[in-house]
Amino acid sequence: MARNSFIQISKLGNLKGRIDYITNPKRQENLYAVYNTTDDTFWHDLAGCNRLEFKKSGSAGKCIESRELIIALPEPFCNIDKQRVLKDFTELFRKTYGVNCIAAMHHNKTKTNLHIHLIFSEREELKNGIKKISTRNMFYDETGKHVRTKKEILDDNGNVRKGCNIIRKGQVYEYNRFSKKKVEFKARSFLKGVKSLYTEHINSFLNDKDKLQVFNNKDVYLPTKKIGKNNPKAEQIRKNNQVRMKWNSTVDEALFYQVPKKHIRTIKEENILKNVNKFGKTETKTVGGLRKNKSSRESAGVGIFAGVFEKTVEMACDCLKGLIRIFRGAIAPKPPQPVKEYKQYAKMVDELLENHRALNRVHMAIREAKDQIDRKEYRMFGGKKKLKDEISQLEKREKTARSLENRLLKKLNGDSVDGVIRKFNRMRMEMDAYKDSVDRAEDAKEMLDENVREYMENVQEKASAREKSKDGREEKNTTYTVKELCKSDFKGKLKMEVQ
Repeated sequence: MARNSFIQISKLGNLKGRIDYITNPKRQENLYAVYNTTDDTFWHDLAGCNRLEFKKSGSAGKCIESRELIIALPEPFCNIDKQRVLKDFTELFRKTYGVNCIAAMHHNKTKTNLHIHLIFSEREELKNGIKKISTRNMFYDETGKHVRTKKEILDDNGNVRKGCNIIRKGQVYEYNRFSKKKVEFKARSFLKGVKSLYTEHINSFLNDKDKLQVFNNKDVYLPTKKIGKNNPKAEQIRKNNQVRMKWNSTVDEALFYQVPKKHIRTIKEENILKNVNKFGKTETKTVGGLRKNKSSRESAGVGIFAGVFEKTVEMACDCLKGLIRIFRGAIAPKPPQPVKEYKQYAKMVDELLENHRALNRVHMAIREAKDQIDRKEYRMFGGKKKLKDEISQLEKREKTARSLENRLLKKLNGDSVDGVIRKFNRMRMEMDAYKDSVDRAEDAKEMLDENVREYMENVQEKASAREKSKDGREEKNTTYTVKELCKSDFKGKLKMEVQ
């Protein structure tokens, strides 16, 4: 599985404090470089402008003074000039989006995560900025509309109504150094674009084997969740990540056996995403949780229903393993040894056996001739001298055959003929089993399309049956009380519903 890039965005409510945190060597143990595309007064004025605009708007909540990207860098960047890299990454953002940035490059305490903090302005800097200073007190009602007198923003008790604002004389009431906030930074597509931009830029520094990719939620893998500092659900998230990684490793195995991604996506959709989505709707009706969180389809595994999500993923893994077995059965196994080498070995074994049989015949002939001499039967066979000449010739043949046997044993890495034969018999059994496996794989390959089609139809039929059964139960159980949610057997009840 290729590594994914990690790029995170966050909102900043205290811009000057955050800049000091990422750029101050006293606050960072492993600070390598800082780069600013403008001067420090820019960030001071930007924070003031955003606070002023927020106050004028009368909005509730917290003022967003800026936004920050955290960009994780792979290990090879540890050996590159860090100041040059930081400048390169920061200027890339400035040129692409047309706003000023300030950035710093850090290592974490254990030096396992090199990363960039890049703070950027949501407003462009105007060429001719103008400060407007109030010559008198200015009053704004709840809607942010400027009213003439203080009386118009007072309640019956003479107090300033909630949401109304007063800008005192001498204070800046309008600052035109900056443009309005750029809408694109609030869009969901912005982070996707930044991830693609920086992932491609990171890859330009890396070798092919180290290149990263942007995680795609529509891909076959499940994303793991980051565990931040002091997270009360850290143990649950860690356990949840283990289940996700089990699914991802099963996907890796499936891709190794050439299972098409479309089938893996179908199993993921039918067995994980639809179950989580359906369970999310049930939870919305009970405790009003998941519908508010659009990303809950794949992140619902943390919290009270973690066990249900984990069980769902386990079932999906088993389902995918069944499909893997079908594809694995259609792949011809590798031979226990190269076929060409086996044939050469077999040929030498045949030669060794033939020579061994000839050697045995020579031994028998020599023994017979010697026995004839001992029995003094040589007169019948042409005389004693003739038998001795025959024995001499046989011994020469024996010596030649023995020499050939030794050469063949050396080539075959054997100590004796019997040892070589036993070894060859084991090899022949392995090769026969391999040939049988190849035949079975060829038969399975012919039936592969039909078997896969039937298996995937079965997966979808089971998913549809679960949907129907859950729909029937939901009609009966659409509301639950807080007391029911707290009961120990309620979680088990919901687990059964998901299954």
